[in-house]
Parts: sequence; structure tokens; C-alpha cells
Amino acid sequence: MKLKDCNFVFTVKIDVDAESWIEVREPSMLEFKQFQKDESTSAQMEAARKLIPSCIVDSNFEGDDGEKASGADIWKVIEPSASLSTRILNKWLSSIPFRIDENTKASD
Repeated sequence: MKLKDCNFVFTVKIDVDAESWIEVREPSMLEFKQFQKDESTSAQMEAARKLIPSCIVDSNFEGDDGEKASGADIWKVIEPSASLSTRILNKWLSSIPFRIDENTKASD
């Protein structure tokens, strides 16, 4: 891995449904500061909700034009479902504490 080319170290792949998935990177140190230790759970979730579109680095979602969908476009589809968006945010947030889970990998 070339450090100068690496913008993030860990990602987690999250299944959206049986056919769809997203890969989300860890927050940068600057982004991570948005998650204050003493904040309430709802404040943490709100910070994550605002941040996740820019942290989606890969997916199998496509736009109407057949091109790979952006993280912002993907989140616009996912966010209206409270149960789905909460599940995805919780999975992502639980992967952040700098550990490697079975679906977490170091980026290339």
C-alpha cells in the first residue's frame, strides 16, 4: 500500500438487501471529531447520517444512466427508510472502533 495514495485504511461492506451492497470507509480524523464521546446517541446518529454519503466508496448501485451511483445518490434512496438507514448506520458505526471484523478489510 502506498500511503500517499491512501485516503482511508479500513472499509466495511454492508448488505443493503439480498442483491445490493455498499462499501463504506472509516471517517478521517477530521470527520471523526464530529462524533463527540459525551454526545447523545441521537446526536451521534445525526452526525453519522450527515457524514455517510461522503464515506460510501463503492457499491453495486447504478444511476438511471447505467453509471455507478454516487454515495449521495445512494443515501437519498436509503435514508427515507428508517429501519434500513438505522441498520446501515449502526453497522457502519460499530465498525469504526479501529478493529477488523469479518467484513472489514484494509483498502488497497
